[in-house]
Amino acid sequence: MFSKLFKIIICLIFIITSYESYASTVTITGKATVSKNRLRDAYYAALNSALYGSIRWYYKENNQDVKVTSEYLKFIKSYTIVEQTLVDKTITVKVRVDLDDTALQDAQLLLNQYTDSAVFVYRGINANTLPDNQLRSAITSALLSMQFSTSNEGNFLGKIKDIKDNTQIEKAFKNVDSNVLIIFDFEPVLSKDDFKDGGNECEIITTVSIHDKKGENKTIQITTGSDNANQSYCYNTAVKQAATDTIAYVRENIVKLPETAARLQKYEIKVVNANNFVLTKNIMDTLLKRGLVKSSKTISYNQKSVVFEVESYFSPEELSSKVSNSQLPKQPTRMDFGKKELVLDFAAE
Repeated sequence: MFSKLFKIIICLIFIITSYESYASTVTITGKATVSKNRLRDAYYAALNSALYGSIRWYYKENNQDVKVTSEYLKFIKSYTIVEQTLVDKTITVKVRVDLDDTALQDAQLLLNQYTDSAVFVYRGINANTLPDNQLRSAITSALLSMQFSTSNEGNFLGKIKDIKDNTQIEKAFKNVDSNVLIIFDFEPVLSKDDFKDGGNECEIITTVSIHDKKGENKTIQITTGSDNANQSYCYNTAVKQAATDTIAYVRENIVKLPETAARLQKYEIKVVNANNFVLTKNIMDTLLKRGLVKSSKTISYNQKSVVFEVESYFSPEELSSKVSNSQLPKQPTRMDFGKKELVLDFAAE
């Protein structure tokens, strides 16, 4: 009985008996009843009750009515067990919770980013030409960057025995909860004489079929290539470009985001005069952890500056405001922002 209740912990009848607030820190108590001698389950139930309660407390203090789910737990920076007791089969856990109040202010945006569910198959390139994991990763990354979720992909593929059979593919698509099916047919161009760009070392013709639940479909074709002499790297680059371009086309022309949807933006964050790469990495890790930046990669580095290419749902101007109100490992002394860049300057004042 209790294990079932533990799985739906939000619905448990826990009593939060007390709290003391310290800015973004709250000390709060959770309780749970030990059932069938499952002390461990009761302990974690009481602990989770307190953690959920700390977030509910935050929103109550800020006069906001928010349904707290497990996803909100990511906005807890840390917690410490202050006290735990067991009296008459009731376990009580008192916890001091350090909340990321900056992220909690934007939780609705960070947790409700608009996505469409997509499933896909690909054909035409064997593992000797390009390893399967690289090919699948290229497509998945392109989908995620255009705000497509691939959470149903495993269930979808499990329904298909032969990926060359379009009837099976379309039937599997009808039986998963996804908005769009994308079929990639890759055809490596075997003769350099047939290349569109004579400077390439490899080229791929990619035919992409897009299907929706209304039974409508559209087919587009693109040729991509690379001048890298390493065959695997060459084809990987060509596949990435084909996936990026075709999925961007799908998002812009076929499965469009609503006008009200928060959109990913790509720009650069330049950290200057930090004189410490560990500090720079910690700052970027903090932005990633809080959801202010969705992804990042280092594109240049020297002793005075590090430049990251990032994707964020916030503009450089909005992000600079969030950084100003964040407790970073160290605050920049100056911030400048433009349309495609945010500069964090750590020069001494």
